[in-house]
Amino acid sequence: MKLSIYLLPLVLIAFSIPFASYADTANITVMVKSKDAKFIGDSMGGAKITIKDINSGTILAQGVTKGSTGNTDIIMGTHKRGAPLSDSSSAKFTASINITKPVHVEITATGPLHYPASMQTATVTHWLIPGKDITAGDAITIELPGFVVQTLIPADSSVIKTKNNAAVINIEAKVLML
Repeated sequence: MKLSIYLLPLVLIAFSIPFASYADTANITVMVKSKDAKFIGDSMGGAKITIKDINSGTILAQGVTKGSTGNTDIIMGTHKRGAPLSDSSSAKFTASINITKPVHVEITATGPLHYPASMQTATVTHWLIPGKDITAGDAITIELPGFVVQTLIPADSSVIKTKNNAAVINIEAKVLML
């Protein structure tokens, strides 16, 4: 009887304390693909990925896509709707984010990092749910439009001077899809 008198206040105190929210991990994979072309991987310097909580502005994860540009036959061939275009070696950025409730995020991709003059940025929004991974198939794939244009002749750092705007300039350039 005396024991229950002492235990009762402890039990009441224990149940009056709000239960702590425990974080759960949401794994997310982001891939960046050039429009109508391949994944932006190591050969292009990758793409910078930022995952930000829209409501608070807090950056939850940042990194760079790493890996290959993918399998040309799969990417450029005929494929069924919803079929993955990536394979295990395709460039990607994966993050594990600890969250306690669903979080609306903004995912931004900027690249290709080896070609600053040709960089593009694209952003998508998505909901992250605690314990629910977004890693299967092509996961989150962001498309970047554009081309990489490298001036070969004259060299990028050349200064061209003309007299009376009457010069003929030969230009050679290398143009690649991002």
